[in-house]
Amino acid sequence: MPVVKCLIPDCDFETADLDAAIVAALLTTHALVHTTTPTSTASYNKVENVKRPTISSAGTSEDWSYFLSRWNDYVEATKIKDKELVIQLLECCDETLRRELTRSTGGSLTGKSQEDVLTAMRALAVREENTMVAQVMLNNMTQDREETVRSFGARLRGQAGVCKFLIPYPSCSHEVNYTDAILRDVLIHGLNDPDIQLDLLGVRSQSMTLEDTFQFVEAKESGKRSASKLLDSQGAEAASSTYRRNRNAARVVTKKTVQQETACTYCGKIGHGARATFQLRKKECPAYGQTCNNCGRMNHFQAVCRGQQKVTDTKTHTHTHLTIMSLYISDLHHFGLIKLLSKNSIDLLIYPLKSIFKLD
Repeated sequence: MPVVKCLIPDCDFETADLDAAIVAALLTTHALVHTTTPTSTASYNKVENVKRPTISSAGTSEDWSYFLSRWNDYVEATKIKDKELVIQLLECCDETLRRELTRSTGGSLTGKSQEDVLTAMRALAVREENTMVAQVMLNNMTQDREETVRSFGARLRGQAGVCKFLIPYPSCSHEVNYTDAILRDVLIHGLNDPDIQLDLLGVRSQSMTLEDTFQFVEAKESGKRSASKLLDSQGAEAASSTYRRNRNAARVVTKKTVQQETACTYCGKIGHGARATFQLRKKECPAYGQTCNNCGRMNHFQAVCRGQQKVTDTKTHTHTHLTIMSLYISDLHHFGLIKLLSKNSIDLLIYPLKSIFKLD
């Protein structure tokens, strides 16, 4: 059997001098290579469709620059051209911008070039800003607490695009862009961490580029994050100990405050506690050394006295008084100075008066 080659162009496969049945089987098997490879390659290289960018009216110059960057990437990925390119560009506008664009141009723009459509879109999509105001805003920008230095630098560069840091070169028509030099200074000024800022300002070399500054700050931020992870356990224990100390101190202060705000049980006043010590009472309590008018004891006032009132033995006193009175009456009667008029009355002759008393 002669040698048989593959019929696919640019394929070098050929069979050996074998039996016809074997050659047919080899060619059939080889044909599967040409039929399966494109399919598997296509499925392997399948990617997601590129998303078309959008633009709205009354935006900033930074928004327009971002849109242009996204639009160029979209055109490069989709390979669209001519009229289809203009149609897709118009579809990037939101409904409000598309309506304003149609009104301003007086009709459809599908027959225009890409440059003309972009010029018309920019006139409506960008709100012009004063360059000096944009530069002041740039100088006042600061890094957020959890923001990385690269993200902060991206925000700065977006704002710097509006500032137009360009100087015409004297000897030619070109312009010198000094944006990176300004961004380096603003980046250092706006850093959130004062320690990193001091380290950066203390570097002997003052000719650091913007990229050198980014790398320096990133290294410092990475070192601080690593150190915080290593010290997490110790920091947690220290924080717990501090919390316990503060809690105990707060309890002592609260207890002392409550005691001081409670009225004294000896004088009834506030300021030295309900049950102050002997030394404190002797120094501050006005009742110390005073005698109570209720119970007769020392070192407290009658208003806060909790003792029993001092009671005079009235029965004994009355009995004694009656006994003395009976003796007096007996003597007076003996000398004829009184005269019993009735059971409860006597006639008392006291010179030079005469009185009648009723006996209880």
